[in-house]
Amino acid sequence: MKKMLCLLLIAGLLAPHLTNAQNEDDIFEANRLKKVFPDDRVAATSVEEEYNFDKGKSEDKLPVVTATKNTGITFLALRERAGIQYFDFYNSFCKITSFKQLEKVKGFFGMKKNYNVGFAIDRSASSSDYFSDDSRVKYFNIGFTGYGDVTRVETEKKFFDSKYLSNIYFHSWFPAKEKIVRIVIPDWLQLDIREFNFDGYKVVKQKTQEKNSTIYTYKLQNLLAMKSERRAMGAAYMWPHLVLLVKSFNYDGKTEKGFGDVGDLYNWYKYLYKKCVNKPDELKARVTELTAGKANDIDKVKSIFYWVQDNIRYIAFEDGLAGFVPATAQEVFKTKYGDCKGMANLMTEMLKLAGLDAYMTWIGTRHIPYDYTLPALCVDNHCISTVVLGGREYYLDGTEKYIPFGDYAWRIQGKEVLIGKGDKYDVKKVPLLDKDKNKILTQTTFQLNNDKLKGHVKVTLTGEERTGFHQFYHDLPNDDKKKMIQRFLEFGNRNLVVANVKTSDLNNREIPVTIEGDIDLSNYIITEDKELYVGIDFFPEDLRGIIPDKDRQQDYALHAAYVSQDETELILPAGYKIASLPASIDEKGTDYEISGSYSQKDNKVIFKKTLSFNTGRIRKADFENWKNFTKKLKDFNSNLILIKKP
Repeated sequence: MKKMLCLLLIAGLLAPHLTNAQNEDDIFEANRLKKVFPDDRVAATSVEEEYNFDKGKSEDKLPVVTATKNTGITFLALRERAGIQYFDFYNSFCKITSFKQLEKVKGFFGMKKNYNVGFAIDRSASSSDYFSDDSRVKYFNIGFTGYGDVTRVETEKKFFDSKYLSNIYFHSWFPAKEKIVRIVIPDWLQLDIREFNFDGYKVVKQKTQEKNSTIYTYKLQNLLAMKSERRAMGAAYMWPHLVLLVKSFNYDGKTEKGFGDVGDLYNWYKYLYKKCVNKPDELKARVTELTAGKANDIDKVKSIFYWVQDNIRYIAFEDGLAGFVPATAQEVFKTKYGDCKGMANLMTEMLKLAGLDAYMTWIGTRHIPYDYTLPALCVDNHCISTVVLGGREYYLDGTEKYIPFGDYAWRIQGKEVLIGKGDKYDVKKVPLLDKDKNKILTQTTFQLNNDKLKGHVKVTLTGEERTGFHQFYHDLPNDDKKKMIQRFLEFGNRNLVVANVKTSDLNNREIPVTIEGDIDLSNYIITEDKELYVGIDFFPEDLRGIIPDKDRQQDYALHAAYVSQDETELILPAGYKIASLPASIDEKGTDYEISGSYSQKDNKVIFKKTLSFNTGRIRKADFENWKNFTKKLKDFNSNLILIKKP
């Protein structure tokens, strides 16, 4: 009895101490993680993901490999009254079967009550950008009452077909002390795990055997939160991740094929494409009208290509298999809208009716870094049409408004395409055009008279610059188009006055866009007795949107590789002399370069400047050089010419 009494007394004395120790443990961990993630209010102390596989049947009764993803995350508050929204998406290809916060959380000294349990919210994830979107989201709004407060979320998601489970990223929108990914591969499944962007990250990988399975475990510590950043490259370019490929599996004693190579991927696309039953006869009258009187096949292609651009509205579909199966050509023709697959299907059928060799074509845009050495659904996110003329492929993207035949948008240049030819296929590559095709050429002549600086400016846009201008201009209400042209020649320069503006034919997408007018830049003159300080570099490229701050995570993605070229003449009155000209500039990097100079010939000052973006990208590894480059360019743009009066 005495012994029992002593134990009870000791327990009573220790109880408050154990409670405090529990809290102290969490606070100690919060103090440590706050140093690792100083800008975050909440961090995960652990993230565990496990993937298991089973056998099943598709809606079409085909054998498939199903997958289950189990996730457990313990969150820790790094601030007083911190909060986080935890969410997960699902759609017709998967469902969330469990989504909960635990009422008790395991701490260092045992289990403790979780005071942060909330209610799961389930709603559509559609936005106004989508006409039909089956994706939904479940989420918790989690609020923490104090510093070091803890909660835990556990979820289960089932994928009806592992084809639609591809990318597994280690990083998420919240920071984590550690993430563990376990992939349990049963003996009947041949699964290929592809690893991307592991360089620079200490990913610990382990392979073990357990019963009739092979288990791959990946661990990564101190993971930063992924930020949403303007002009960012796709996440697959930078962040470490895995892509899972079901190569084959055993089902009822038979070996079923998965995605072993690009041929298997194409066969799946072909299988889905056959679900689309086209009725070309419903398009015949319009095709006859569009091709009537066309002298050659190129003119026929242009007529159909431009009609689709101008008359079919792009609206995305993300609705079950509708996200993969094209809408029928006749449906898109009738409703006058479709997604990329529907528009490509319509254009392909119209070209075929015109007697041309045309094919449905799958492609991944520049947002995705993969090629067809990775035969997975994540390789492609777009559809276009390919027409073959004289043995040469031309790639037609009906979603790219106002692009001329033979030009290609930057987002698909240099990317591989998968061309469907019935039981056969071709893998080709969209040409990568020279950056000089995408040019902003500004040509100006100024005359200096009575301390006034007036002249004429002409801007010529080609390639991607021309197409981008058309897309913006033609989307404006008619009342705003004239204002837009006027402002275009002002270049955002408050010192500039523009008059007598003229343009090229802005209804012709095949010719360069030219905009010209008379300008008055007299406000750029500084007068001091017999000296004039004159600035004629009035169109500096605006780089403010691509100057990285210290926390920038990703490379910058520019709208294209392009060239901005200025050619300016300043004509001086008789007796005026140049006292000094600014020094030239010549700076080069891998992704960008600038050359500029001032020279004198007779009574003229000749200014030339060429700014080139060679790759359409500014890499994070080069950010310090890029910041130095932009500073030198800004200084050069601010130069003034010193002129002596007679």
